[in-house]
Amino acid sequence: MDALVRIEDLSVHYYTLTGVVKAVDRVTLDLPRGEFVSFVGESGSGKSTLALALLRLIPPPGRIAGGRIVFEGTDLVGLPEKKMKGIRGRRISMVFQDPMTSLDPLRRVGEQIADVYLEHGVASDKKEALKLAGEALEMVGMPRDRVYYYPHQLSGGQRQRVLIAAAVALKPSLLIADEPTTALDVIVQAKIMDLLEDLMRELKMTVLLITHDIALASERSNRIAVMYAGRVVEYGPVDAVIEDPLHPYTRGLLESAPDLWGEKRIKGLPGTPPDLRRPPPGCPFHPRCPRRFEPCDKVDPSYTRVGDRIVLCHLYSG
Repeated sequence: MDALVRIEDLSVHYYTLTGVVKAVDRVTLDLPRGEFVSFVGESGSGKSTLALALLRLIPPPGRIAGGRIVFEGTDLVGLPEKKMKGIRGRRISMVFQDPMTSLDPLRRVGEQIADVYLEHGVASDKKEALKLAGEALEMVGMPRDRVYYYPHQLSGGQRQRVLIAAAVALKPSLLIADEPTTALDVIVQAKIMDLLEDLMRELKMTVLLITHDIALASERSNRIAVMYAGRVVEYGPVDAVIEDPLHPYTRGLLESAPDLWGEKRIKGLPGTPPDLRRPPPGCPFHPRCPRRFEPCDKVDPSYTRVGDRIVLCHLYSG
């Protein structure tokens, strides 16, 4: 596998008055070049924090507590901020959750896309930047004249396309999409996902989708990473993970998702995710796991390779 990003033993902690929150805990995996990869899991599992770590945008009181993020041969964790600014938005870009709050309501959308070209020195002046912004809008299926529109004049799907246009303006190697279909109707969701797939192929970039919807991830992805309590518990090709889940949490997520015809019996996951300030000893999933056994509540599992997958579970260690 040609890895675009190698994440090695990465941890992100938030230092609060009530304790240290291990939002991402010793994650190790590779993101391949030119593929669609999804990170799935319940709210609070660490998906968005991991995405922000790739951009070095962890908000205070959080920080990267350890590990490496090797992107195109460069470790981003130790990179000076000045050099990181040259990568952020140019080589790694992100589409955030809510297009209405991500766009400035008082500025035309073309100006906001133009900022990308001006910030990175691609355009020499505002006129040239606006021309390039129009080309970026055309790339995401919108008329060039929409550069003169304000966000409130656009639909939710069009606003999301504006954010995608700004994110891919400089043709990054890695595009992170954090819940890009939130608050959109089903038809528009499908069109946005189609657009991301088309851009992935056209620009030969890796798309990292952050979602709680395992059905959406299974439909669109080449690979899936399942996160729980700050850790990636299973990662591998989408067909293998969906058809034969190894980790009990992955199986639980799949059993809790309804099917299209309503014939499947839905089973909920018992219990609740742990408090990441005081995670349980051993495997963080063991209090909810139907297959727990002797070492699970005492010994922290380590990553085990099973075929073309990695899994964090005592069932496969040893």
